[in-house]
Amino acid sequence: PYLRLSDSCIYAKVTHLFDNGATVFFAVFMAVWATVFLEFWKRRRAVLAYDWDLIDWEEEEEEIRPQFEAKYSKKERMNPISGKPEPYQAFTDKYSRLIVSASGIFFMILVVIAAVFGIVIYRVITVSTFAAFGWALIRNNSQVATTGTAVCINFCIIMLLNVLYEKVAFCSPFRA
Repeated sequence: PYLRLSDSCIYAKVTHLFDNGATVFFAVFMAVWATVFLEFWKRRRAVLAYDWDLIDWEEEEEEIRPQFEAKYSKKERMNPISGKPEPYQAFTDKYSRLIVSASGIFFMILVVIAAVFGIVIYRVITVSTFAAFGWALIRNNSQVATTGTAVCINFCIIMLLNVLYEKVAFCSPFRA
């Protein structure tokens, strides 16, 4: 006598894609993974600091890079704190570098948003396709199949973007 809400409401079907029992487990997994990753990164950083003999290094002690000094050694100004002359970078040069960096960052953010949006669209289309599939096994497990394939595609996108980010970082003209 009663209809199930998921049979009559498209919004309920779409909402169920993102708000289901697996969401809680995913959130717990991500929290644990982030914590473990951070702790392992701290350990890796300590090992690298030891290997590179940077145990006592402080960021404030960073010397001026030779590339920067060579490029801007023609322009100097007195440091008001130390009273020593130091290389000076003009505002227009700083501004042009800032614009290039900001546009690159904005582009990368748009790429990530497009990838996430693409995965969402993929999941919506795939779950409806699997639900209408001829085989009962796939039709009955359409949620699992959709989630599994979306996870694999998401993993591939993350790996590709990681390679892209590394290439951008190592090809950057602003790199030390």
